[in-house]
Amino acid sequence: MQYLGLALYAEGPTDYYFLRPLLQRLCEDLCAREAVGPVEVSEVLGLDHSADTAAAPREERILSAAKLAHGAWRVLFVHADGANDSLRAHREQVAPGLALLRDQLGQDGIGVAVVPIRETEAWAMVDGDALRTAFGSSLSDGDLGILTARAAEAATDPKAVLQKAFLATQPTGRRRKQGHVPYLQTLGEEVSLARLRQLSAFAELERAAQAALRQLQILR
Repeated sequence: MQYLGLALYAEGPTDYYFLRPLLQRLCEDLCAREAVGPVEVSEVLGLDHSADTAAAPREERILSAAKLAHGAWRVLFVHADGANDSLRAHREQVAPGLALLRDQLGQDGIGVAVVPIRETEAWAMVDGDALRTAFGSSLSDGDLGILTARAAEAATDPKAVLQKAFLATQPTGRRRKQGHVPYLQTLGEEVSLARLRQLSAFAELERAAQAALRQLQILR
């Protein structure tokens, strides 16, 4: 039995809600289909950098967070929103940190990029069943504004689209005031991997995760 420790360094606090369960499910799915033997996949540990690196370049903050949790993870996912230029986001916000991890930690762990075209909220907008479960609603896909994969990645403001879907359920009181954010974890737990694989950015994430797990000799 191998143990696969997972961790995440994300751009913003709400990204952890959605990405932590989603990334765990992705790795569990890969291991179930392709592992060389039994694998216990951990929950995804949310990382933060040390206080003394708060003003440092992002790659140094990523390394700081990785070192603080050294031994607890074998794959560290590093997230940055693409903001409609995912190649630039990867090059400037993720790649330097991944390179520093390789230089400083060697084979102790592997970094994997998580870079949606715009924002992770777009990934939550492709599965009506997940939204209905999260929001406790029976509205149709049309009423919720479910997007195709292409439309989700082209959406200029995915947060606003997700919030509009939430408001379509006619929430009241405190629930309405809190908005869609409290439901991101449930969406990460429920959104269909099959639907997400239609998104180019998610497909790239899966390929990178597969490569990392093969490098660790967890997958065939």
